[in-house]
Amino acid sequence: MTARAFLAALFLLSAVSASAAPYRVFMVIHRTGAEADQGFRDYLLSAGLEVEFTVRNIEGDANRLPAVIQEIRARRPDLIYAQSTLVTEGLVGRLGEVDPARHITDVPVVFAMVSDPIASGLVTRLEGSGRNLTGAIHVASLPVQLKAMQSFMPLKRLGVAYNPSEPSQRNMFDKLTQLTAQAGIELVAVHPLGKDGKPDAARLPAMMQALAARRPDLVYLPPVNFFAPHSQLLMDEAIRLGLPTFCAIEVQLEAGGMMGLVAPFYNVGGLAGFKATQILREHRSPAELPVETLSRFSFEVNMPAAHALGLYPPMHILRYARIRER
Repeated sequence: MTARAFLAALFLLSAVSASAAPYRVFMVIHRTGAEADQGFRDYLLSAGLEVEFTVRNIEGDANRLPAVIQEIRARRPDLIYAQSTLVTEGLVGRLGEVDPARHITDVPVVFAMVSDPIASGLVTRLEGSGRNLTGAIHVASLPVQLKAMQSFMPLKRLGVAYNPSEPSQRNMFDKLTQLTAQAGIELVAVHPLGKDGKPDAARLPAMMQALAARRPDLVYLPPVNFFAPHSQLLMDEAIRLGLPTFCAIEVQLEAGGMMGLVAPFYNVGGLAGFKATQILREHRSPAELPVETLSRFSFEVNMPAAHALGLYPPMHILRYARIRER
């Protein structure tokens, strides 16, 4: 074999080896236990991609993200998966605040479980972000959620518990304030912030008691990162205080919320996995891929909670709702 032939064969072997190398996906999660993460993994594997996953859990602490970003820069993955709004904002920065020294700009990022990427300042339009970012939204729009609430019962006073220390939650509250005012519904709001401006789990029972004192017809529980690990406490308090709840995410219903319009987290992760596959295998630009939500959400009623509160679903709800018996 001539030297030229040997070099050609070696080049071909290197090309084949390179094409067979697994994709390197760096997963940054807000906290463990979200079905979206498994849905994302399963989609990539079911699509036939060989993937080497690296997972880092910030445990809800944004102060851990700078070290994670340093590790990402050292490892140079093919794609980054971001589990939540807080994680995504910390990794890529809000529009107008992006600093290449602090944020990731040169690796594709796919997010899941971001409730409102426009209000969060991550994108200006859902049709395409125009940046190295795309992803999957996990909640229905506020107008759709409010309509679902009103389909169950007439509303004169709506309670909402939220976390004003999160920019996305402040935007949600502003939108909900406008929607309820237009519908002639009084909005009663509570939050768990302490004097230091930070949410405090010890304040959650008192927060729910303050809400009960205002006697709302229904309590809306939006997708608050801080609330998720305390869902059982919140739902137990709601039942004890006689508060019917409308939930925006599945974990709240699983903890005993009365009803909600939700998307399975596993499917949301699968949608993020579909976008990651488009980027990795089809070499699509994240900037051009639409940010999307699932085409269908499930109206679910938790019958044990409804029985405990003496509120039974109207017949028209029973025709299409998913009934949870436990």
